[in-house]
Order: sequence, then C-alpha cells, then structure tokens
Amino acid sequence: MKRRNLLLLLIIILIILLLLLLRHCNSGGDTGNKPTIDSPYKIPDYRKDQVVIFFKQPPNAAIISRIKQSMASSGIDTSKITVQKCANCTDMQIELWNAPHMDTYAVSEPVKGGSSSGSGSNGVGEDTALFAPNFIVSTPPEEYPNMPYDSLGRKRAIRFPSKAGADTVKVAILDTGIDDQLMGYQQLFWKNPDETLNNADDDHNCLKDDIYGWNFVDNNNNLRDDSRDGHGTHIALFIINEFQRDQTNALQLMILKTHNSKSEGDMFNILCAMSYAANKGANVINASWGYYSLFKHATPYSQIDSIITAGLAARGILFVTAAGNRMAAPDDSAMKAGITGTNLRNLDLHYFYPACLGGSNNNIIVATTVNDSMVSPTQNFSPFYVDLGVLADEEEGGFLKFKVPYTLGTPQYVSGSSYATAIVTGRIAATCKKNAYTAPLRKSNFLQTAGLDIKGSAKLDQNKQVNGGKYIIHN
Repeated sequence: MKRRNLLLLLIIILIILLLLLLRHCNSGGDTGNKPTIDSPYKIPDYRKDQVVIFFKQPPNAAIISRIKQSMASSGIDTSKITVQKCANCTDMQIELWNAPHMDTYAVSEPVKGGSSSGSGSNGVGEDTALFAPNFIVSTPPEEYPNMPYDSLGRKRAIRFPSKAGADTVKVAILDTGIDDQLMGYQQLFWKNPDETLNNADDDHNCLKDDIYGWNFVDNNNNLRDDSRDGHGTHIALFIINEFQRDQTNALQLMILKTHNSKSEGDMFNILCAMSYAANKGANVINASWGYYSLFKHATPYSQIDSIITAGLAARGILFVTAAGNRMAAPDDSAMKAGITGTNLRNLDLHYFYPACLGGSNNNIIVATTVNDSMVSPTQNFSPFYVDLGVLADEEEGGFLKFKVPYTLGTPQYVSGSSYATAIVTGRIAATCKKNAYTAPLRKSNFLQTAGLDIKGSAKLDQNKQVNGGKYIIHN
C-alpha cells in the first residue's frame, strides 16, 4: 500500500514538473520584458528569395565575384541570381539580389543581418558591403472602412488662399499613391521641370515621363491610389489642410508610390524613392509607415539609419514618420518572444522602424495621436522616441480619430498614427521658414518654431508617453 502511495506521489510530481515546463516554454522563458537573444521572432516579415546589398564602394567585378563565392559557400545557386538596381539611376549604392533561398543569406544568423565580416559573418570583408533582408513595410489603418475607398463617390471642396511671393516647400509622400481626382488641383503638386510627356527620359534619370513623381511598385508613372482605404490620398489631404491655415509657405506635393493595393511596400523600393526625393529637391519626406522588430539599433538597420539620419540630413531633408499602431501579427510574435501585453505599445521595448531611429536630435520627427492625458491605447508611445502628439478630433469605440478634410456631406473619420504624422508634416511644412532646411538638419530647428503652436500636457509628460508632453491641435 505504501509503495502504491509512493508511486502515486511520484506521478503527481512528474505531472507538476511537466506543467511548469510547458508554461515556461509557452511564455518564452523568464525573460521579463526583453526578448531572448536567439528568439526567432526578432526578424520582421521580408520578401522571400531576396536580399538588399548596401555597397560601401562602387562594386566592381572582383567585389561581385567575392560576394558570389561567399553565397555559393552558403548554399546559394549563384547561377540563378538576378540583380535589380533602383530604376532612377540613383547615386545610392544599393542593389536587390534575387535567387532561390537568397533571403537565408541575410537572416541565417543575427550577426549576418547586415554584417559583412567579423564573428559569424558572411566572410565578404567589411570594406565591401552590408546585407539585409528586403523587409516588408506596411501602412495598415487601425480599422478598415466598411466600404472601399471610392474616388468617384467623394466630392472635395478645396480652396486655395493667395500665397504670392511665399516660399515653396516640397513634401514627398512615400505611400500608396494619390486619388486621380485630386491631381486636378495641379497647383498643389510638384511637377518635374525637366520632363515632358513624350515617352522619353528628358531629364536623364532613367525614368520616362516622371512628370509628377514615380510608381516604384510597378516601375511606371501611374500614381493612382489603389489601396482599399485610400491611405496615401488621406495623407495628402491632411497635409494640404495645414497649408490652408497658414500663409507662410506654398505647397508642392511630390507623389512617390511605394506601397501596393494591400498597403505593403518593401525596403528596397522605399530607399529608391528616398533617393529620388532627395535628387529632386524635396524638403520633407512623409513616412506614414513602418515595421516592427525586436532588434534595437542592430546591424540590420545600421545602413538604413545612416541613409536617413546622415544622407538625408546632409541634404537638408526632414523625415517625419509614424510612431506605429497596434498590429496583430507583430504583437503576437512579440508576446511569444517575452514582451508582456502591457508593453506592446512601448517603443522602448517593442521597436518600430524607422521611428526607433529617432530619439536623438537628428532629422527624424515621430508623431502619434493623443487626448489631453494619454496616447491612443492603440498607438505606440515613448518619452524618448515620440516627439509630438496630435490631439484627436473625437473618440469612438476606443479609437482616437481625425476628421478627414474637404469631405462634403457626412463627416468621415480615420484613426492611426499615419494621419497624426501627416498633420505634423503639414504643420511644419506650412509654418517653418525655408531657411530651417539647412544641413546638417536637426529636428530642434523645427520643434522650437512658434508657428507650430505646440502645447504642453502635464499628464502626457507624467505618463512618460510623449517627450515633454508636447502636442498640437488638429484644425
């Protein structure tokens, strides 16, 4: 009888140990709020069979040969490699390489995601190139509209105040495109002065008929917004609206389509669009998009960081980007990697790029949506990374929303840090003097401008969600 009791006790102990082990595995281990180093959830989504190569010098035959030899030793069939360069004859030394399993070359080890030599490297040599997956970069709204965006059913009432003699600020929108109906207001849009509609490359930038911008998704000049929610079009409307309230500057929108009908873009096309914007004299880039990762300033992002905070800043270009919204798949991955549910919106723990390339006094301004005391519970916050909140027009169903400008009839509302970003972009571009866009550009040149009419919220500051509790009011 005693032996049976002892056996039963042992069985109970084994069951308890097994349950504790299962709980430990499902929670990602005792990691607190930080992901484990070897977490498979650190890398965000990326294009399969592709790798973006950042050359540190113009590549010659010897460099290409060394890279291919290294790839072959990693199991890549180099005979199947195809190479894509930015269509716009860019001076940016980047290429997109395609081949079966090519993506494994960049993500097989954490160190490889951007490193070209050193421990765990691809063995190519640090003086040669950096490698990164072709990350997928999304512009999803916080909530999809019940009906798809229909330009034919939307009537706009846009007025243009006289701005004779005002400085012109060029704002490049890298997004899903623009409603054809809005392109009728041509005075609002940048027009390439060196190009004519003749199926030729008049300005010798390798793009034919890039009159108002370029479609980097389909590699043509069709800028039509084909996203379900009209994301890029709404971004443009919020920016235009800010120029209606201030007489300081005139606006030219440069439309660069980087995201497809599913509101998805990728890092390679976005970098090509950034180069186009810089070469065509953009003053501001609006980046209402991003991607989550559990790396913090690790090698996969070092070159992207350099392109924005060094390359664009050196050319006097301000980069305004979104703090990011709640997204189901990245949130699920983060929780599996050990980040608790209460910290999913905290950019200090759950990193969203390019927002998390900001923080210091560089050329990146990060925006989110707020009420009088807190950031929207569906959007990201950080007293270090988030520079400015935008006060929402109304709250509905747990979402902080903005009223879409220039819509006749029933008011329409949208929510998301994308639109807060556009409002900040428009406010800065409309009010800040043109001489603020000097190199090396710093965000403090703009955030101290009286015309922005920045308010301060003690509660926002106390809650440590926005730097200094600073916000502006949407008009």
